[in-house]
Amino acid sequence: MAAGKLSTPSAELVKQLESPEAAIVLKALHALEKVANVNDLPSIIKVMSGLTEPGLIKEFTLFLSNVHSKDAPAIMAQFLADPTCSKIRIELARACWESQLDYSPHLMLFTRMFIADDFNLALEAFSVIENTCLERPVSKQVVKEISTLIKNSLPDQPDAKQRLTLELIQVLEPFMTEG
Repeated sequence: MAAGKLSTPSAELVKQLESPEAAIVLKALHALEKVANVNDLPSIIKVMSGLTEPGLIKEFTLFLSNVHSKDAPAIMAQFLADPTCSKIRIELARACWESQLDYSPHLMLFTRMFIADDFNLALEAFSVIENTCLERPVSKQVVKEISTLIKNSLPDQPDAKQRLTLELIQVLEPFMTEG
C-alpha cells in the first residue's frame, strides 16, 4: 500500500468495491493491493462494514491484514471503536494482530474489547494485546493498568472467558516485573 493522497486509480477502484457483483468487488480489492494508500482505508472499511457475504468479508480482512503503513493502526482503532462497524469488529481486530503493526498506543481499546465483548472478539483482542507486549516496548505502567482492569473483570466473566482472562493475566505478568 503506497503512502500519500487518494489517487484517481484508487478512487475508481474504491467505487467499484460497492458493486453488487462479487467478482467486480474482488477484482477491485486485488487491484487496490497495488495502488491503494492509507487514505483509502476509511472508504474500504466502510464498504466492508456493509458486506454480508462471508467470502468477501474474509477477503477484505486479508487485505487489511496486509496493510503495513505505520498510520494504519490509528485508522483501524477509530473504526474498531465506531459502533457502526460492530458487525466486523472481530475481523478488524484479527487484521490488527495479523498485520503485526504497532498497536501499543491502542492497548486500552483492546483491553476494553477483551473485557466487554463476547468470547470471539475477546480472543482477537487477546492476540493483539499479547503480540504487542511480546513484540513492542510497552511501559510497565500501561501493562499494570491493563492487568488490573482484566483482573477486576474476572468475577463478571462467563466461564469460557474466565479461562481466557486467567491466561491473559499470565501473559502480562512477566511484563510488569521486567526491568
